[in-house]
This record gives sequence, C-alpha cells and structure tokens, in this order.
Amino acid sequence: MSTARRDRRTGEIEHGVDAETHLEFIDWVEANPEDAMLEFRAAGVTEEVANRTTATIGDWALGGEPMGDDREHTLEFGLPPELEEAMGYVEATDRHEAIEGALAGLTACINGTIVYNAIREGIDIEGVTTTVRAPVDLRMLFGIHDVDHAHEMYGELEIDVEVTGDLTAEERMAVRDYPKRSPVYTLVTLEHPNRPTVEFEPMA
Repeated sequence: MSTARRDRRTGEIEHGVDAETHLEFIDWVEANPEDAMLEFRAAGVTEEVANRTTATIGDWALGGEPMGDDREHTLEFGLPPELEEAMGYVEATDRHEAIEGALAGLTACINGTIVYNAIREGIDIEGVTTTVRAPVDLRMLFGIHDVDHAHEMYGELEIDVEVTGDLTAEERMAVRDYPKRSPVYTLVTLEHPNRPTVEFEPMA
C-alpha cells in the first residue's frame, strides 16, 4: 500500500482499529511472510461421559516464536440434550457440539475477514452477520460406513452473509469475494490431507 494512501487514513478509527497502524501491519506481513506466519493451537481432554470434551485454547506462535503463555480459554463440548437422550445418556445435558463450534468459528472468521478487507480498501460497512448450516450424515461416525465414504458425510455447506452499509456497485462486487479470503473458510472447504498421530499410554 502506498504511503500516500496510508497518510489519508491517519487518525481514522474504523471498527475499533486505527486504520493507519492496521495498514502498516499489512505492509509488514507482505514484507516478512515467514515472520508473520501464525500457528494457533487447541487441546481437548475427554471427560468421563462419552463425547464430552473440555478444550483449552492458550499459547500460539508468531514466526515460530511462542506467544500467549498466560492465555487460557476453556470450551466445553458435548451434544444437545435431545440427542443425548436418544443415544442413551443417563444424565443428558446441553452443550454445543463440536461441529457447531467449528461453524461458529467459521462465522467469526468470515465476519473478521470482511471487516479487515473493508478497512484495507477503504470501504465503509456498518456490520456483518454470517449464518452457516451444515447437514451431517452420521453413518461413518458410527461405523455403518467405512472411512472411504468421508466425502458423503456432509451435504452442501450453506453460508449466508449479510453486509450492512451504503455500498456502491463496485464496492459490493469487491465485498462478495472477501469471504474466500477467510482462513477458516479455506480450512473447511479445501482438502488438507492428514493422518493423525495416535500414541498410547498405559493406565496409571
């Protein structure tokens, strides 16, 4: 981004962000892609009840340098009570399901991506609301289908984005492409071949 364009944004606060500082950060990322590489992490520990997990989010890394040692956010995953009752749980409870957590993360990332890029391109938007739906076939989960049916587990992912603001036709065209820049959108819509590392520990 040119210095002249950045100077025109001096002192502007957009969506709680100093636009000039934000654009300087983008310039730094462009000039230092390895130093700007992020690594986010999460860990989940099973609870005594099936499919209930306490997950923690804390440390992360920037350019390979550890960050956030004092961070700790806790998420409790499970199922809606109606599903637990149908599946034989003795004491049903209501928690958000892991898929719901992933979808919520997708909405947050799309919203943030749109706002970031609107700031970058000087487009004035008031707000963004993203709604996501994902139909899920449980047969592979429960061993009815083999893992070679993985591509049949999900129906079409529906993503609806509502952007509030008085935008020109050109600005609307630009904003329509912003969701594709979302890191979580890329995570859930593109294939990332992976084989989990499974290790075994003896019982104490």
